[in-house]
Amino acid sequence: MARPTVAEIRLSALRHNVQAIRALLPQGVGLLGIVKANAYGHGALSVARVFESDGLRMLGVATVEEGVALREGGIRLPVVVLGGVDPPQTAEAHAHGLSAVLFDLGQIGGLARAAEVDGRPFPVHVKVDTGMGRLGLLPREAMEAAGRIASTPALRLEGWMTHLSSADGSAVEDREYTAAQLTSFRGMLPAVRKAFGGGVAVHALNSAGILRFREEPFDLVRPGISLYGCSPLPPGDASPDLRPVMRVVTKVVSLKELPAGHAVSYNRRYHCDGARRIAVVPIGYADGYRRALTGRARMSVAGHPVPVAGTVCMDHTMIDVTGVPGVEIGTVVEVMGEASMGAEEMARVCGTIPYEVLVQVGQRIPRVAVD
Repeated sequence: MARPTVAEIRLSALRHNVQAIRALLPQGVGLLGIVKANAYGHGALSVARVFESDGLRMLGVATVEEGVALREGGIRLPVVVLGGVDPPQTAEAHAHGLSAVLFDLGQIGGLARAAEVDGRPFPVHVKVDTGMGRLGLLPREAMEAAGRIASTPALRLEGWMTHLSSADGSAVEDREYTAAQLTSFRGMLPAVRKAFGGGVAVHALNSAGILRFREEPFDLVRPGISLYGCSPLPPGDASPDLRPVMRVVTKVVSLKELPAGHAVSYNRRYHCDGARRIAVVPIGYADGYRRALTGRARMSVAGHPVPVAGTVCMDHTMIDVTGVPGVEIGTVVEVMGEASMGAEEMARVCGTIPYEVLVQVGQRIPRVAVD
């Protein structure tokens, strides 16, 4: 019998978020939905199926393995490997119809050789480093890559892209830096269009870029965290109506009455201030429910907020359900969601970002799709 801890993936919320993002953009701008890292922890295949049925234009993954899994699950949309294709994986990537992000001139030969084997061009997206300082060709190298692709029949330029490093920042310097990145990127496009025509998908805006710099969205945008119901912007910044897609629930597996002064969990961080009713739920830091939530988090039982009592353990967490009516073994407990704490609030408590909270929801927690 499986542990009673599950992550509900609300597909209606996912579809709502797609429409909320589309509503911000001019008609005709496509969405390249990011489904890397198991769709930010939500289950890549079920999410990709929603995106395919809702008319997204492309999907983005980080690795060849992630792309192959989508193909084996029946996904037919163009899939872009954002982390690039390593030389030993070029044949596999090409055989599964994946597109490769090209961020190093040395990748050109290997991708071309893989494509020459069966005579189909390898679709590539040239990534320009306009200031991120991570993956990408500097502008001069990117134009060199364009020239080499144009003279290599085994390659097809499918996309031209960059990545914004500071679009989520609120400081004037962040906005100026992002604007400079976009200006640099925009300046390269006339030459690219002249060399390759209108068949190249130009894309730059991530979730934060969509919210703050959507005046020029190019051909595609690349939403990630916003699709899953979290804003990349600081609290208080205006965001569209996004709905959390993931809700984590579990059930009470132990319930006991403890006297005043009784310690709970490791290191005796919590002592009962009077007689308390303590429930145990089967989720802990091995499941991504962070130890940093100790003494700072709450869950929800039948709509009642209940505090975490004592140190979060590897597999279990204790909650104080004193005064909550009807609690018994098997009672449902919301761990993460609208009635307890969302990923954004958990992230603030833990000093991190909601991306990290979501992707670290453990793989031993089943994902269950619901409407």
